[in-house]
Amino acid sequence: MKKLAFSANPWPTRQRGQALVFSLVFTAAAGLIGLLLFNSGMLVNTKTRLQNAADAAAYSAGVLQARDHNFSAYTNRAMVANQAAVAQIVSIKSYLEDAADTVDRMDGTLLDSYKTLFPSIETPWNLPKSTIGPLISAAKTSFDTVSPAMVKALDVLIKSHELAQQLHHATTALDMANVAEEVIKRNDPLARLSSGTFTAGPTAVSVAQWSGSTAQHRANDSSTEADRFADVVVSDRTTDRFTRERGSTPIPHWASTVKTTTCPPAMGAATRIGSFTHFNFFHSGGTLLSGDKKRWLALDASTGFGNWFCLYLVPTPWGPMTVALGSPLLELGGSGGGLAGASGGYGETKGYKNNPAATENYGNALYSMAAIPAWSRYSSKGPGATLDSAGGLQDYYRDMSNPTKSIPKDQTPEENGGKTPISIEVERPATSLRTASKFLPDSTTIKLDDHLASGTMRSVASAHAYFYRSRTNAGFTGSDWTRSDGRTEVASLFSPYWQARLVDASGADRAVSLSDQMK
Repeated sequence: MKKLAFSANPWPTRQRGQALVFSLVFTAAAGLIGLLLFNSGMLVNTKTRLQNAADAAAYSAGVLQARDHNFSAYTNRAMVANQAAVAQIVSIKSYLEDAADTVDRMDGTLLDSYKTLFPSIETPWNLPKSTIGPLISAAKTSFDTVSPAMVKALDVLIKSHELAQQLHHATTALDMANVAEEVIKRNDPLARLSSGTFTAGPTAVSVAQWSGSTAQHRANDSSTEADRFADVVVSDRTTDRFTRERGSTPIPHWASTVKTTTCPPAMGAATRIGSFTHFNFFHSGGTLLSGDKKRWLALDASTGFGNWFCLYLVPTPWGPMTVALGSPLLELGGSGGGLAGASGGYGETKGYKNNPAATENYGNALYSMAAIPAWSRYSSKGPGATLDSAGGLQDYYRDMSNPTKSIPKDQTPEENGGKTPISIEVERPATSLRTASKFLPDSTTIKLDDHLASGTMRSVASAHAYFYRSRTNAGFTGSDWTRSDGRTEVASLFSPYWQARLVDASGADRAVSLSDQMK
């Protein structure tokens, strides 16, 4: 019987190896897909890093802009404070001169005779005169020595703030590109600030526009901008009451019965029933900014006044009648003056048109109970030697280029100082990208290029500095900007509320950047 033979391979010989072909095709396709995914992933990742670097660089430039505006605001405030300090020194000089002059007159023949004849209790007069008088004289002497140097130093300090504002602003405009470049390198070491058309065009234009959005203005001429600065300096929120209107009643006085040797004895049926005498000083003074804003003028004056009387009860056919024997007492007191600015007399009673009303007529000294010595000082003696011939408001300050323009009712960041964003472009060469072409540089069969125009990847970003002063965080509306005093504050360089933020790049900036990449 014949045995059947069986093959160990159930498949026909002609079908062997077909699965290998499918495996090779699938492996090639998978490899190609993997390379595509690798390329795409690397490009997206690189683009993201590049955009982040551009955003960080633009924001850093915006922060520099905000810092420059805030620096100007702080230095403006410092200049205002220093001007107020100059006014205070002029005021103290005038006040001490008046006080010392008044103390000297207390030892004069007239007041000495008054004191000898009338008060039976002299302690309230003698004690302050003997204790405070020498201190006032010493204080005046010392202050007269140091006050000129103090005012000159303050005026130099104000001038240094002016120069610091200019230097800081110019340096900021130059530093924005350098800082942006440094920030780019920290975020992506292989990226750099574009050096092509964009940098020479939109970036340069935006920096120039921002630089021109603020300006140095005169502080002591007749312009509206100068009035704006002067208004802040003389405001009753800046100067204190001592500077504006320093009316007071000096301590030395007497109030007592009249010495018995001064009141004559009662005659006939009359009866002496009592006596009284009093005497004290009245002082008034004030300091104002001159009409041309280049002088601080101070004037102080004091007048001593009082009376004495002795009372008698005199019988008459109509009944007893009280009769007083006495007279008023008057001493014109002293006066003082102060000046920082060009030498000369007073020549004005109101000064700068927007001085507080309280400063008019030098704290109303010219029309007070001390009017006689005040007018004598005003018309003949004058304010005295100047503490600094270059006194008064110094020459310049920095603010928005057009600070008095009409402001929209509802504010937005763009309308409130942010109309001049800075735009920058960041680039990275294609040779620095880790794509498939780097692994298969000589491949002719499989070529996966990044197809970057001009062999460079680019990203553009913009940021701006804007002013924000709000009671709430609800947004830029008129009501949300209401301050505690009920006013609306808009962009200025007097308040340090400048901030920075990223904004969308404009269509024009994107178009320039795109044209750069297509070259």
